Amino acid sequence: MKRSTLLRGASVFAATAVLIAGCGRDDESTDDNSSDGSSTDTGQFINPDTDCTDYQPTAGIDGDTIKIGTVRPASGPFAIYNTVTTGLEAYVKSVNDGGGVKAGDGKTYMLELVKEDDGYEPSRTPGVVKKLIDQEGIFAMVGQIGTSNNLAVRSTMNDGCIPSIGLATGSTEWGNAADYPWYISGLPSYATEARRFVEFLKEENPKATIALLYQDDDFGQAYKKSLESSIEGTDITIADEASFNPLTETSTESKVAQLAQSKADVLFVGIGGTPCPTTLGFVPDSWKPMRYVSITCAGGLAMSLAGENQEGVYTTQATLDPASKTDQENEKIKSFLTDGKAAGLSDGDLAGGIASVGWGFGAMFTEILEKSPEVTRAGVMNTAFALKDSNYGLLRDEVKATTDGADDPWLLEDLRVVKRTNAEWVEASPTVSYNGKSNEFAK
Repeated sequence: MKRSTLLRGASVFAATAVLIAGCGRDDESTDDNSSDGSSTDTGQFINPDTDCTDYQPTAGIDGDTIKIGTVRPASGPFAIYNTVTTGLEAYVKSVNDGGGVKAGDGKTYMLELVKEDDGYEPSRTPGVVKKLIDQEGIFAMVGQIGTSNNLAVRSTMNDGCIPSIGLATGSTEWGNAADYPWYISGLPSYATEARRFVEFLKEENPKATIALLYQDDDFGQAYKKSLESSIEGTDITIADEASFNPLTETSTESKVAQLAQSKADVLFVGIGGTPCPTTLGFVPDSWKPMRYVSITCAGGLAMSLAGENQEGVYTTQATLDPASKTDQENEKIKSFLTDGKAAGLSDGDLAGGIASVGWGFGAMFTEILEKSPEVTRAGVMNTAFALKDSNYGLLRDEVKATTDGADDPWLLEDLRVVKRTNAEWVEASPTVSYNGKSNEFAK
């Protein structure tokens, strides 16, 4: 929940005690579980006894089954992301077919996934989330899609002390774990993504000029702010910029035409959904910029919408690519292709790179369960914010997920730059670790 002034400032002595104890930032902890399963462990990042007003620690757990929910767009310009949920569904089926998840408390749990559709419209998100909480009785949200959509229900989730794990957005907003400790992202911060690309630009073209196309919402604003911050102190400049609102505009063609007039060296596409890859087709033949696309639309399925215009495009990457011939030699991809097919994923889903994202969100959730000695809502969140060198799902072998409460709430901070070559992503610059720096990049 948002740690309100009412709760966090009710007592100066209590606040001082939290600071002394480190509120979970201290390596020492003492377990003292109450009869209802709630934790009074003052060594943890989240202490529901002080952070929650109506804490329901095991809501959504029925015997050996944990019910999780997700919200995604099943229609509209962002319907391509419905395939993320297809991957999450397949992961849940695969886990259950394999006998379930053995959690850190020694018990084995089956997973049940309930999904809702908000069409990527933030105004619809609160209603469907309320249904998942009040009617379906979920334990946690996993892989919910959309920056503005997640922001629309952040207070609801946090005030209810309900975990939202593996947010399908890298908005810099998720770095504010001090105030909103029940949210944790499943993607790299957009600020870190932008920083990695700028670091690459400094090597390739240290005096580059950028034409920025960004989504006119919190998602796109994060890229804009991060780029502006990342180029400070360099000779790289933003020559022109244009915003695009996918809820009111149908095409980016006029925006690209505007940006082309700048003759910038780089076109940075900070938008998502179908408009992201289709934007590449609007670049006129007379303009030959280096093109970069958001990590959110870098899947093979999305890139296929760009056709031949995908060739030579850049993005960043923390995960293995199921469509890459090189990555197909990795045991993780071999298992994904086998287990995913057995769980019902089509060949297109397996190679498309979008279903694998949802598979990864499921793997993130089970990784946290497996490491949680206490399978309660606070227990799994405390585990999520205290990971050390975890490598799960389809993360590249060199990528390590490490968190430390509000000091470092980002799991994925290791990124490499890749270039689209013959319809595959090929490394252009090796993985660089920015562990613990994502919030710094967002300033």
